[in-house]
Amino acid sequence: MFGSSFTWVESDFTFQTDDWGGGANSFLSTQDAIDPGNSYLRKEININGGGGLKSKMIVRRPVDSTVIGSDPWLGNFNAKGIQSVELDFNNWSADEPVYLRLALSNVTNPMISSGTWWVSTTYATFSPGSGWGGASFNILETEMQRVGDFNGGFGQDSFIDTLSDIKGFRFIASSTGNSALGDEFSGAIGMDNVRLISSIPEPSRFAVIMGLLATVSLLRRRRR
Repeated sequence: MFGSSFTWVESDFTFQTDDWGGGANSFLSTQDAIDPGNSYLRKEININGGGGLKSKMIVRRPVDSTVIGSDPWLGNFNAKGIQSVELDFNNWSADEPVYLRLALSNVTNPMISSGTWWVSTTYATFSPGSGWGGASFNILETEMQRVGDFNGGFGQDSFIDTLSDIKGFRFIASSTGNSALGDEFSGAIGMDNVRLISSIPEPSRFAVIMGLLATVSLLRRRRR
């Protein structure tokens, strides 16, 4: 579907949670990791009951306005050439599946009624006790749908306009995909190796490529 692609940014949770959070507390763990001793992001959601809003399965970027502008996972996805997102996921719930979807918006939270939310129409199913598996979501209008906010209102921003100013980025469990709020859930989940994929090389790699192109151009000129 796409040509050459590059990892724009990655969270592998080797040393820190890398600002992923939302709902129940997130922490690093090596328990049942993909590779023994290699940490991942673990969330234990409403395991003891009475979780209230924390019982929704949501993993998101921070909503603090002071860090949004510098967050490499947010911003202008059009300019960054963002194509898709990939991750490894595990569901340790005893009896609840996760229908994992991607949700994007130009506001930080569905409680805010001034923006527009889009949720992937495709989803990855992780059955109870699924073990580790991969999930991938193409960031295309044909594979995402506009959904209502907390109050049921639908934003009017186009898909392209929304991508130009991403402030809300979250993975949710949603069986229907008609909301960015996420389904209620009880159990532990894990995420690892989250990658934002772009058609544009990351800045350091882009500089190397441009340097090589400049060298090739100079050599060609000298041969003439």
